Amino acid sequence: MTPGLLIRRAGLADVPAIWAIEKASFPSPWSRWSFLAELGQQHSHTLIAGPSPPQPWQTWGYLIFWVVLDEMHILNLAVHPDHRRQSIARRLLAEALAQARTLGAELAWLEVRPSNRAALALYESFGFKAVGRRPRYYDDTQEDALLLTLDLSEAGNNTLFPLK
Repeated sequence: MTPGLLIRRAGLADVPAIWAIEKASFPSPWSRWSFLAELGQQHSHTLIAGPSPPQPWQTWGYLIFWVVLDEMHILNLAVHPDHRRQSIARRLLAEALAQARTLGAELAWLEVRPSNRAALALYESFGFKAVGRRPRYYDDTQEDALLLTLDLSEAGNNTLFPLK
């Protein structure tokens, strides 16, 4: 676990660091403009993680999610390669789930590559279950996506993440 980790909402000034992590993490990264567009959407939430003060800020990871009505959709989660395996993704996911629940979400869902074993292990550790497959979802490889869901109305009993 990373002591001294701060998680906060992202702003426009954070986009270059988020985009750098994106490019280092995915074979077909989102564009810089996609991140800017997400910041302008009321239903979209971008969380970033980095060191707590008094350390100078560096963005180590980010998570983007939507809350629409009673559903949370996790769009993107990535941690800079230099900061992986330090529980940053786990802490970002826990915070996002807690915030979504506070905003009224009762169901969380996401798509993930079946080949992304680390992501699958993380999501499964939170109780996400595979409920479907989206054939040829990823344009770059034509890989299917697994559709995972988590019932947040039952997740309040889950000690893996705190619900606020």
